[in-house]
Amino acid sequence: TLLRYLSRPAFREISKETITAVAPELADTDFNYIRDGLQCLGPEMLQVLAGVQAEPISNVLPKELSVVVNDLSSDMPTHMLAVYSRQVSAAMKRRVTLFPIHNIILASHCANLPSLPTSNVAPPESAGSYIPVPVVPLCIPASEVFPQLSTFLYTKRIDHLLASLLPCPAPQPLYRDDPISESVLSLLQQFANKLATTYAQALLAHAIAVNGLWRNACALGIMHCFSRSYCAASPPVHF
Repeated sequence: TLLRYLSRPAFREISKETITAVAPELADTDFNYIRDGLQCLGPEMLQVLAGVQAEPISNVLPKELSVVVNDLSSDMPTHMLAVYSRQVSAAMKRRVTLFPIHNIILASHCANLPSLPTSNVAPPESAGSYIPVPVVPLCIPASEVFPQLSTFLYTKRIDHLLASLLPCPAPQPLYRDDPISESVLSLLQQFANKLATTYAQALLAHAIAVNGLWRNACALGIMHCFSRSYCAASPPVHF
């Protein structure tokens, strides 16, 4: 069931224990300072993930997986998430998708992050080498849109996130200006009308994607970095 409006979930701050568990050296560092630093490093860390290769898993999920890393330009991935959604029926085979991640990225943004096993991944001497990473099962409401959410946590590019969710580019003021100003609200209605009249047949699929990403963000406790994207991603479109 698709909701008519996507409300902002109640804010919950990241716990100090979560940060300490993955990066003890940052235990006494301000959370905003950590996030600002990661925003600078995130794109390079994401580039490293793009070069990771993993063998398909069998019916049994391993506790550890050896992966090939082809890019050594930034920090190595610390874990491999085995992402899946709740089964709709017993007759359907559960689909599990592997995503390499850096524990500090998720720990600094996800208030509901499950406990991650200790990871001590050392950078290999050369590209194309194998490194062992712990495998962590992660059940979320909509696994099919996890890549968009994960990429956003690394880049903080709201424009790229919206481009992956909407059938056409959202006007910049919708995610750069005050979301409750009269000008933005008026522009939001104009944008909604454009979506309804130009992309009527494709809107349902995009609405499902937006709804899925919102449910994933709520489940993982990702709140603080979506304040302006809510406005542009969920315009009041009438079918």
